Amino acid sequence: MRLAMILLAVLVGVVASPAAPAGAEPLATGPTSAPDLSGYTEVNPDAFVASGEAYFQTPDGLLCAIQPNRGAAGCDGRLPATLLGVNEIVLAEDVNARGLRATSNPRFVKPSGGAAPVLQEGQKIVLGDFECAAAPGAVTACTKGAPVSQWMVVSPASTGIGPATEGLPAGFPDPNDFVVGDDTYIVGTGAKNLFPVFTVEGGLTCSMIIFSGGEIGCDGPLPHVTGGQNQVFTQLPGASGIRRADDKKFSTPAHPGNIRQLPVGYRVNATGSTCMAIKGGVACYGTLAGATQGFQVSPTGTTTFPE
Repeated sequence: MRLAMILLAVLVGVVASPAAPAGAEPLATGPTSAPDLSGYTEVNPDAFVASGEAYFQTPDGLLCAIQPNRGAAGCDGRLPATLLGVNEIVLAEDVNARGLRATSNPRFVKPSGGAAPVLQEGQKIVLGDFECAAAPGAVTACTKGAPVSQWMVVSPASTGIGPATEGLPAGFPDPNDFVVGDDTYIVGTGAKNLFPVFTVEGGLTCSMIIFSGGEIGCDGPLPHVTGGQNQVFTQLPGASGIRRADDKKFSTPAHPGNIRQLPVGYRVNATGSTCMAIKGGVACYGTLAGATQGFQVSPTGTTTFPE
């Protein structure tokens, strides 16, 4: 799911809807454009606001909220065009906080009192630096900032967050497109390993040994790598690369326990870093002092960046 597909699908859905109210403009006009909510009717937020947060339902049944004091907006419910089980989308500045989630702990459902009122098609709520609108064609869109710096769109054709995550090389997976689940990848019971350790499709075992810096890496088979190298890594700060290692540091947790597999399409976050399970492999990166580096292992090969 790429951003261009998301925005194009939303535009097509809005233009095709015969029920668009006067003033409800198409949401986007290009692959890098934020939804334009200027044509939607701004409602009085008083009926929606509780404890400084605005809660609303969409006409197609999503439960949504704007939480300016927490720097977030989003929706809970069955999200179309996502993996089975995904039931939350979060718009937030922090790359580790935003994106798609599969959770049993919804954060955008009104916590008390009666049900949140419905935001009708063609209307929008403005609170803090967030705007959320109910668009024609069962489309929900929220933006952050003026000018808009981030956005989310939920539509029958596709669901996602924009813009693309900064600092990643062309063709590298975007964490906005991957799901965070409730499962923990901390190994052991009682005394526990401090860092996530997990396997991925393709036979790698990976860990994220990160405090304010550290190392992310995987042990196991590296496609199209010759010479016996069996470890891929990125050091923060330091280098990224592949090497031959007898010490399987990334697949040996500090305390024994069950190492879970990260499902394809899901991601794990650690301090300033993310690993994503892709088909047949993994993509990991970290950012320290504004510099981003990482690696990708897939059936077509093993690459690191910066080169």
